[in-house]
Amino acid sequence: MKGTYELRTFGCKANFYDSQVISGAFRDLGWSQVSKGSLPDVVVINSCTVTHAAERQARKLASRIRRENAEARVVMTGCAAEVSPEEMAAAKGVHFVVGNQDKYRLAELVVRAAQEGLPDAGAGTVLGGVTSYGQLRARHPIDREWPMPETAFVSPGTEGNTTRVFIKIQEGCDAFCTFCIIPFGRGPSRSLPVSDLVERVRELEGQGVKEVVLTGTNLGEYGMNFDPALCFEDLLEALLSQTQIERIRISSLDPSEITPRLLGIMETESRLCPHIHISLQSPDSTILRRMKRNYREDEVNRALFAIAETSKVLERTRDLPGGIFVGMDVIAGFPGETEEIFEKTYNQFRSLPWNRLHVFPYSERQGTAAVRLDGVVPVAERKARVRKLMALSTRRLWEGYQGLVEDGRSLEVLVEGGIDTGQEIPFLSCTTANYLRVLVPFENPALLENKTVWVQPRDLQINERAGDVALFADLDTGAWRQVDNSITLHEAAIPA
Repeated sequence: MKGTYELRTFGCKANFYDSQVISGAFRDLGWSQVSKGSLPDVVVINSCTVTHAAERQARKLASRIRRENAEARVVMTGCAAEVSPEEMAAAKGVHFVVGNQDKYRLAELVVRAAQEGLPDAGAGTVLGGVTSYGQLRARHPIDREWPMPETAFVSPGTEGNTTRVFIKIQEGCDAFCTFCIIPFGRGPSRSLPVSDLVERVRELEGQGVKEVVLTGTNLGEYGMNFDPALCFEDLLEALLSQTQIERIRISSLDPSEITPRLLGIMETESRLCPHIHISLQSPDSTILRRMKRNYREDEVNRALFAIAETSKVLERTRDLPGGIFVGMDVIAGFPGETEEIFEKTYNQFRSLPWNRLHVFPYSERQGTAAVRLDGVVPVAERKARVRKLMALSTRRLWEGYQGLVEDGRSLEVLVEGGIDTGQEIPFLSCTTANYLRVLVPFENPALLENKTVWVQPRDLQINERAGDVALFADLDTGAWRQVDNSITLHEAAIPA
């Protein structure tokens, strides 16, 4: 049995990585990704379970697919399928449910099951090795079998994208924060051996990939399940010494994981992108304690000011405009966050060094300890706090980008491809090593795709609703850096 498939992905970067793996597995079985405008034979919904709203989105999508394409087999997978398999199986339009434990062999399970007969939509069949799904939520993650990385973390390949590829190096989490259900969806922490990661990065390098992003459920727990244990910095040093990939980017770390050793590597190794995303949630010790995070306010301050000091060094020694870019995840309105605590938090953010906040209102998730906490913040107040923090973030981001325009120095960017902005001239979508997003007008985007060029910042455009700022630039022909000798850039190729 062969046909076409489509993937719809919700949630985190690890889920998007998993979708690439699933896609590769379908292709290995002779299936092809559905072409634009056509209806697929199989639709895989890779779900998220961080909030009940995320689960609802997945179920609503299944129902819509059923209305639009009644012949399609709909497969629900991801964390919602692992944590709430019965609810996902009962969703309108769902034929099969595959939990995270069996996601790596989803294509094989679905194709085999479909050949044996299609269940009624909305009465989906749970596929895979776990039999007692009815008791699933009552079972601790460590009591269930989970696939080891060597089996489940297969390389997804590039799927035609050789600019930036995600590599999952770690799965699961042992932290059990009070607001989080993810340990039940992804299991205990497991890591991929260094030798396997080196081999995979070399494979991608050979395919022309310029940047790899190291991702996982909890990167800071990398190597803790080994005997003897390794740490994340051990992996970084191995990848930098044993591969030649142009860029290695880190996806997310806790403040306590921003170590002097990590910053020292970033200071001396130009291939490690000067970009740190921090899974902060809050800078306030009272809230952090209630969240059961493993750090407090003093560690948050130490980490951010240490990054700022390293950033100054890089701006000076590496001529890096903007220095290290720091993004942070923040939850607003967590139980116990009084008005006084929020105002203190707001003022803390005003005084701390960072570039951008990703702010989310606290959302109750049944099955987590946080739903039993007192001091519940009204939903309207949570949203108001999000707006206030996002306004601060947008202003901070704009000021940083404006400083780059006023500074006047050229930026080295990696061209990801063309992007349609609705204007007559197409634009290049580019990213600096320190994760500044840049748009450059250019007539022929394919000419420069996956190339490193220099650009001159010239203008900004702010999107206050999205909390984003677009940096516009022109190609700097005076500082043109050629990566591929087969490319020659002429002045005539640059739009006026």
